Amino acid sequence: MLSLSADVGGTFTDFVLVDSTTGELFADKVPSTPSSTEAITQGIEHILAQAGFKARQVDRFVHGFTIATNAFLTHRGARVALVVTEGFRDILEIGGQSRPELYSLTQNTLSPLVPRSRVIEVKERVDAFGNVVKALSGDEATSVAKRVAALDPQAIAISLLFAQVNAAHEKQLAAALKTVLPHVPVYLSSHINPQAQEFPRTYTTVTAAYVGPVVDAYLAELERTLPRLGVVGPLLLMRSDGGIATARAARANPGNMLLSGPAGGVIASVDLSKRLGVPNIITFDMGGTSADFSLIHGSTARKASGRSVGGDSLRLPSLDIETISAGGGSIGRVDIGGAIRIGPDSAGSVPGPACYGRGGTAPTLTDAALILGILDARDYLGGDMPLDVDKARAAIEIHVARPLSVSVEDAALGMVAVANAQMAEAIRGLSLERGHDLREFALLAFGGAGPMFAPFLARDLGMAETILPRRPGVFCAFGLQLCDIRHIAQTPFQMPLAEVDVNDLEAAFRKMTDELAGALDDDSVSKADRVFQCAADVRYIGQFHELTLPLDVGDPAQPWDAARRAARFHEAHARAYGFSDSTAPCEFVNLRAEAIGIVPKPELVPRVPTGEVDPPSQPVGRRKIYLENGYCDCAVYRRDDLRSTDRIRGPAIITQRDSTVLVLPDQEARVDQGDVLRISQPRQATR
Repeated sequence: MLSLSADVGGTFTDFVLVDSTTGELFADKVPSTPSSTEAITQGIEHILAQAGFKARQVDRFVHGFTIATNAFLTHRGARVALVVTEGFRDILEIGGQSRPELYSLTQNTLSPLVPRSRVIEVKERVDAFGNVVKALSGDEATSVAKRVAALDPQAIAISLLFAQVNAAHEKQLAAALKTVLPHVPVYLSSHINPQAQEFPRTYTTVTAAYVGPVVDAYLAELERTLPRLGVVGPLLLMRSDGGIATARAARANPGNMLLSGPAGGVIASVDLSKRLGVPNIITFDMGGTSADFSLIHGSTARKASGRSVGGDSLRLPSLDIETISAGGGSIGRVDIGGAIRIGPDSAGSVPGPACYGRGGTAPTLTDAALILGILDARDYLGGDMPLDVDKARAAIEIHVARPLSVSVEDAALGMVAVANAQMAEAIRGLSLERGHDLREFALLAFGGAGPMFAPFLARDLGMAETILPRRPGVFCAFGLQLCDIRHIAQTPFQMPLAEVDVNDLEAAFRKMTDELAGALDDDSVSKADRVFQCAADVRYIGQFHELTLPLDVGDPAQPWDAARRAARFHEAHARAYGFSDSTAPCEFVNLRAEAIGIVPKPELVPRVPTGEVDPPSQPVGRRKIYLENGYCDCAVYRRDDLRSTDRIRGPAIITQRDSTVLVLPDQEARVDQGDVLRISQPRQATR
């Protein structure tokens, strides 16, 4: 099988091609083209030529992208019309009442994705139990459809009161709208997020509608481009929750594509965690515009049923990933108080860092790494993209060094130190604040910039070691090839555990799994390759937040036992929050079902020689790098030359096309199974 994947980032688009017959992996990077598929075209042609294959030989193409994320964050999504129950026209304006500054008398809030002028009220009413209080008449549905059509929307969101328990009125309105606007997509809250609480359900549905046409346009262009290149294998797309979807499923709920970007790296990290036997890992994905972190415990990635994006909570299943604005393209500056600041602005791919020589004049972390000697101006991207040291020096001199009255080298080192401090704080929030001891975790670093900064972070945080995969710069793109097709369904089910009727519970799960089986049918997944999983959102009665726990409903070997389920919840609550109350009653809130369609995974053959006969690898050169104690002499190695018996003492630089690895003084790098680099430091060197 020939499997191709592409991961679009803010600065570069990464490609991985795996030949399962030989186990050989090919990797490449090209500058991203955010507004088109030009980078996809260029990258596919380049990597296929490098590997010596034809496009028609590609068996499948897996794609991760940031199209939906960028459209949402930059407010460049579709023109949406929102239909709500009469009296709820201001639901987006009122919001969820969460405030970034609780005691401030003035609040600066972003404009809602749908302005009040494009919100239409409909005369209907359903109560909290799904009973119809005021029926939706045919005339009212027709009238609403005409009023919506007059707004000339590009997408329509429908979120009616208590539609999560009775979706009849939403479906009736959708049918009326399709008659008037047959080519405009309609998104129902009862499908996108069938869950209680009006604002989060409405906001999540509106977000899906907002990014839907943007995703659809990109997919349409991609579906025209791939056959033109000769790629006829199926197109699969990365979801926020670590699964992949067909183009049909992605269009049905484009909200699931919103956090597609970093998910592939977490999936690849879980796979590497299992292969290396290192169960506890903090993932560190640093690219051109951001740094993403996730915690893996017991070789299992954490998941979240929702997360905050742009200041508001979106209830879309995703991997639990924290993101900060610290990438290679993040811009450094000196604030009014004389302190160095990094981000959130990024130079991106256009114009890019000053050293790219494409018109950028702002100093970035890439410029700082070049000035410090960590990057080689002649060997960036394997020499395909030479860097301009003079432009990098000028940018840091003007914007950072001169305002602080320090040397350019000290200014560059200060930029790196501030970025490291920001990233270390993000890691502490993900681990220490949740009760985990960082000394028991390894730092798995990838992305183009991750291997340069990870040794600083692992040292300063006292972590066990740093792990670097063979191709760190394209690790996310490789992770895309390890994902399975995934569909998720949920339904409200609020009931005290002590009062649950197991027959009702099994019926609810059976309805959801039947629906999910139909989705797998549409995706042409064979019955032998299907796995179904059940879970429930549980909380103490009267509590606002809930925990999602797996359920083994319908298993004859595990008959329903409410007391046993409650005990599991108390244990999970103690792990998550540090306390529990075994005497307090708890309740179900929602039921969730997940369908997984297993797809073939590529198998890699480790490249690294055994080293039993050949002597240890020798440096290909030496250069000066500038660290905390000034300049030091540094050996330079090529990653392709390393053998399994090599032990490299720092300070050292290890170069490869897709990334650069830094080994600090007092640290040692060794090559482990699967051609993985593991960097350790003596305990006395930790801080």
